[in-house]
Amino acid sequence: MGIFFSALTHRSPFGRTIAAITIAFVLWIAAWTLSYFLLAEGVLRDLMSARVPDDILKAGPSLALTIFEWNLVFGVGAIVVGSFFAIGPVSLGYFAPWWWALGYGVALGTNSFVITVPGKIAPHISILWQHIGAPEILSYLLVAAALANIHMWRPRRWYDLTLSRVRSIADIRLRWTELACLAAALTLLFWTASREAAGVIAFLN
Repeated sequence: MGIFFSALTHRSPFGRTIAAITIAFVLWIAAWTLSYFLLAEGVLRDLMSARVPDDILKAGPSLALTIFEWNLVFGVGAIVVGSFFAIGPVSLGYFAPWWWALGYGVALGTNSFVITVPGKIAPHISILWQHIGAPEILSYLLVAAALANIHMWRPRRWYDLTLSRVRSIADIRLRWTELACLAAALTLLFWTASREAAGVIAFLN
């Protein structure tokens, strides 16, 4: 575990990204495999549908921008807030995309997407470049890795409920490599929103 802690707090955001991706990949594959064999098809479909705004599928030409804004506010926003806190050396910003990787695996294993075709999806690695879920989670991991060392509060010990302030917001400085990760993440997130919007429009037509 010490190796992963060191990698997740590495000086280079690229090293942090690789470590975060490795953990997300293991969680994703495990969740996908277990849900495929153990859970019923569509078990989470109602829950996932409830998270989609009623008018998002009727946004027309602006659907891509609507999806991008939604992901920016609720996805990136959650990571930014989490990044202000840490447990030990590990930023809480990592936990949101890791949780989404688990959920994505379960959604694949149970075929619980809002717009889908019948039939559970057996685990196969080609989904990484056939489906927008993986690139979208990658963009969130890039954000989490870029912001992993900006936390302002953390407990003195991992089991301590009292938070101690370790820096102020004025002390936060992002290096150009971290800014590059953020720029890449936003670009990738807009691309996935465009792909998702195109798929939805094609399905509805």
